[in-house]
Amino acid sequence: MKLTSVKSMVMKGVTVGLVAGAVALAASAKAQAQQFAIGVQFGSPSYGYYNSGDYYARQRYEELCRQRAFAAQQAHARQQVWARHEAFERQEAFAYRDRDRRDRDDHRDRDRDRDGYRR
Repeated sequence: MKLTSVKSMVMKGVTVGLVAGAVALAASAKAQAQQFAIGVQFGSPSYGYYNSGDYYARQRYEELCRQRAFAAQQAHARQQVWARHEAFERQEAFAYRDRDRRDRDDHRDRDRDRDGYRR
């Protein structure tokens, strides 16, 4: 055997080993949750305070939830309208105060004579 053929066989072996190691590292590990279990359940799950078999109780509960949501929505809307009204009143009071101040300043200027003293 020639030395070059030995070198090429060794290089092929090293390459195959390197590729096999890379594939082994890249492969995902087996999931530990792959187990088989059997569970027994008695009854049915409960959604709220009513039994799922009681149709009318569920209807009453859903109507109560709708009424509460509507009442909360109306209370929020009333609070927003009240806040807008209060902001409007504050703005009007501020504008009135400035208008009154300007009017008083105008009257004071008319009451003064040429020297700047009041009559």
